[in-house]
Amino acid sequence: MRSSIFGSIFLIIIALYLIRRLGKGENSNKYQAKPKNKWTLLSEGKDPTIE
Repeated sequence: MRSSIFGSIFLIIIALYLIRRLGKGENSNKYQAKPKNKWTLLSEGKDPTIE
């Protein structure tokens, strides 16, 4: 009985760790729109004439 409770808690901890690691947003930059040319940087408040 006691070992099954500890096993369940261990599996829950592993599942929460994996969910947290996958949901951190490491790949969120992959789906952001890339500027098509340097003048679209103006919408981000950056000066495109400065290199």
